[in-house]
Amino acid sequence: MNDLKQNPKLIEAGDELIRKTLKVSMTDNEIDNYMLERSKLLDPIDAELEIKMVAVDGKLKCSPKDMNKYPYVWEHRVFGFGLINLKCEGLLGTGYKSWDNFWSNTTSIALTSVNLEFGIVGIIFFRKDGMPIGDFRSVNMGSLGFMAGGAAGGWERK
Repeated sequence: MNDLKQNPKLIEAGDELIRKTLKVSMTDNEIDNYMLERSKLLDPIDAELEIKMVAVDGKLKCSPKDMNKYPYVWEHRVFGFGLINLKCEGLLGTGYKSWDNFWSNTTSIALTSVNLEFGIVGIIFFRKDGMPIGDFRSVNMGSLGFMAGGAAGGWERK
């Protein structure tokens, strides 16, 4: 089972990373509304992430673990700054009432990682008007690189 589902401290750290990332373009009230809507609509699903970034260029792949139930992959080139080569598991959540809306409306992402007592990776998925519609959160023990960046692109049905 995913560590994020079992540990409230890890959930708080992931939420804080999401808040910091959204603070660049949203007010505190807008962020609070997003966090509230995201938490009450659909339970997050287990997902996997692969990211490689060297300097300003990289590649990111995110997919639900249950590809039979959720046959979608977000796999695109990312730009930003960092040095990371990471595979991890985490939670994928959305503020929509159905996963179909999330898969079809995602047009871009912002991603970041921080090192606290453990490494946290966060991705925020946006629709075309810049409104966040979902996120991926993961906590990684052990070695972790650093990165911040973004990319355009949507989910592809497999």
